[in-house]
Amino acid sequence: MTKCYRVIFQTYDDSNPQKPLNEVCIIESDIRSPTNCLDFSIGMNNQIKLIQGVQDNVLDEKLKTLADEIINTCPHCEGKLVKCGKEQSTFHDVFTDHRVNFQRFRCMECSYETPYTVRQLLGTVQSGELQKIQAELGARHTYRESEQLLEMFSGTDRYINNHDRIKQVSESIGNALSKIVAEENEIAAIPEAGELILNVDGGHIKTTENGQRSMEAMTSVIYSPSAIQANSKDTRNYITSKNCAASVSDDSQKEIICGTIIAALKQGLGKITHVTALCDGAGNCWNVVEALRPLCGSMTCILDWFHLAMKLENISLPEKLKEKLLNIKWHLWRGDVDTALTKLEQLTTEAKDEKHIERINKFHTYIKNNKDKIVNYCEREKYGLVFTSNLAESTVESLINIRCKGKQHMRWSREGLNPLLQIRAALHSKGEWINKWQTAVLNAA
Repeated sequence: MTKCYRVIFQTYDDSNPQKPLNEVCIIESDIRSPTNCLDFSIGMNNQIKLIQGVQDNVLDEKLKTLADEIINTCPHCEGKLVKCGKEQSTFHDVFTDHRVNFQRFRCMECSYETPYTVRQLLGTVQSGELQKIQAELGARHTYRESEQLLEMFSGTDRYINNHDRIKQVSESIGNALSKIVAEENEIAAIPEAGELILNVDGGHIKTTENGQRSMEAMTSVIYSPSAIQANSKDTRNYITSKNCAASVSDDSQKEIICGTIIAALKQGLGKITHVTALCDGAGNCWNVVEALRPLCGSMTCILDWFHLAMKLENISLPEKLKEKLLNIKWHLWRGDVDTALTKLEQLTTEAKDEKHIERINKFHTYIKNNKDKIVNYCEREKYGLVFTSNLAESTVESLINIRCKGKQHMRWSREGLNPLLQIRAALHSKGEWINKWQTAVLNAA
């Protein structure tokens, strides 16, 4: 005798749950002693089959209920609705594809028909959860990589998960997120923060636009100093709670400024808040920072040491000139800008090549333009105060650089990239994606 099992799908009336109205066997098999890790579970194919069977029956029952609820009177002319056959339609969920049957009803007077396809009924043929997963994968991976990942976890090649569909879903949900943020007029009340840290950065991305080699995507990350945590003595700190904004729209920075203000308010920005803002020195970054000044109590603007030091290190000069240039870093580290500028001027007199002089002068102009934002970095480090954006750089990497930079063949349009930036910003912001993905899915075109 062999022990077996079966999984039964039942429907019942809640007034008498002990008496099934209908029973369908979804899956059955024998139970044998496992010999290895491959036969211990019921297996992926049977798991998909189980989900498929349950879902088929649930969808069938829901459509029967829908047909039962349709009244006999036409909503347009009050004529009589009559049955006119059934229509098969397709529906796609996370792991399974389904063919469902709609009962069709038509008005005898004006020919009005009730919805008889999934698209007519729901506006889409995909479940909300499938669209959510496609959008997340599309924002984090290439569309073809996303297609391969979904194929692997579904156990089969499904046309609903092809890269074109993933691109379409990602863009529509990203655009819906952008509208949700722009129209957000109510933010849950939270205690005002005593201090917040704001990092604003940009990155140039190759573009498909005519006559343009690149376009600039901008990001902002805002968080409280109390959100900075350390993994251990041997690893870098990380941010436990933050809100982000991103945009590549050609709209005079309206979207990035609006998104940054909303992100700051969600982190507790108020009239008592002191904002420490760090930027790489670009004017468009400081424009975003200044938009927060009327909303906070006070503000300290700092030329980010990470970008300052990197810019200095990347200046290509002969060995002797480079050594003297790097010595100027000592003065900048201590906030002695005047001495640094004087030494840069002296360095230009020692350089003989026009290209070297131009590079030194360019760095001189950079320091001069940001003179009032260069602080005593050494002192800030001593007292544990923020002076660099390196903590936020991993977020910038995730928001802009992944899929957008470093792969020379990839070129983007603003319309194609901006929706992905909105999804990425939501994914990296505290509670944003969890709270908004359902609304975005329902509002997606």
